[in-house]
Parts: sequence; structure tokens; C-alpha cells
Amino acid sequence: MDLEVFRKKPLASFPIFIKICFMSAISEFFQKIQNQISELRETIVQIKTSFTKFQEFWDTFFSLVPWEVLLLLIFSVILLSIFNSISPKTPKTNLTIAVLFWAWVWAYFWGLFSGEVSYKKVILTSVYILFPVHAFGIFTLFYQWGKRMYWNRKRIEPKNWESALHQLSLDYHQLLGKAHSLHENIQENRAGLLGEIEQVERSIQGMKSLLLQEKQTEIKHSERT
Repeated sequence: MDLEVFRKKPLASFPIFIKICFMSAISEFFQKIQNQISELRETIVQIKTSFTKFQEFWDTFFSLVPWEVLLLLIFSVILLSIFNSISPKTPKTNLTIAVLFWAWVWAYFWGLFSGEVSYKKVILTSVYILFPVHAFGIFTLFYQWGKRMYWNRKRIEPKNWESALHQLSLDYHQLLGKAHSLHENIQENRAGLLGEIEQVERSIQGMKSLLLQEKQTEIKHSERT
């Protein structure tokens, strides 16, 4: 509306002014509603996207970890809290006992209601939980076993005379040092001393095998000449 016209004829143009204000207010009202609908639509799209990602995450998770593992872990943790209150210094053993107990319960009721138990599934589900718990201990056990086998073979099958003498000297001095340090408690440390004596015996056995090899080499050489 032209302001000059409104000044000249205020009474005549007043209804038109009211009509324009009313239409403007209605337009603003519907614009607000449209904006709110757009915001609501965006919120719904965001919730749907978040739910889709959440569903994809759990689908991926359960494709890697069976749902039986999660249930067995939950029940085992509940029982673990009871065991830890009784024996707090053995959490790994407590968890192992809890997992094995619930695995046995699972297999028992599975066989009771279905008649056929998949022990492979029960064992694999238990291993999913127990292997990470005991992985370091298992690795250490295999490492110690491999290390012991390597040094035993090195003692029994030395490469040359110098390495055989060096190994025998090390084992002998280690045996003497341990025997002197434990001379007051020999009976309590018999297992350790017997282990050191066995290492010395293996080193001597390696020297014997090396001497026999050299003797056979000399015999073959003399036969050729």
C-alpha cells in the first residue's frame, strides 16, 4: 500500500490495510508451519539414518561374534562377580570356571529339550571367550616350549666342537652356581637342580655324538685311502 494514499484517506484505506496485515500474518503462520515440517522431516531422516547405521553395526558385529557368545559372556560375568567375591586373586580361573559351568548347563538343557546337542557349537562359543583370556598364557607356554626344544636340540646336536664345549661350560657353571646358592635347601629345590643336571647331560650327549661323527668320518677316510 502507498503510504501517501493512507495519509490522505486514512478511513477509506483502513480496511485494506487490515486485510493486508491479516494476509501477511496468515502467510507467516503457514511459513512457520512449513519450516517446522521441514525440520521434522530432517529429524526423521537423521533418526532413520542413525537407526540404519546402528542396525548395520549390530549385523556386522553378530556376523563376527555369534549371539550365543554374548549371552554366555553375560551369564558368565554375573557368575564371575560371585566367584570374585569369594576368591578375588584368581579372576582368570574364576571366569574359566563360570564359562565352563554355563557351557555345561547350556549343553545339558539343549540335549534335554532337543535330544541332539551340537557340542562343536558349545565348545567354539566357549573358546570365543576363553581364548582371549588365556591367549597370553598360551603364547608364553608355547614360547617356553619352543625355546626349550631349541636349546635341547642345540645341546644334543652341536654344529662343531667349539660350540659343544661352550655349551657344556655354560651348563656346568650354571649348575654349580645354582647348587651353591641352594645348598641349604637342596631337598626343596630338587626339581630345579635335576633340570640343570639334565641340561649338562644333554650337552655331554651332544659331545659324544659329535665325537662319534668324527670317528666315523675318520674311518670312512681311512677306508678310501
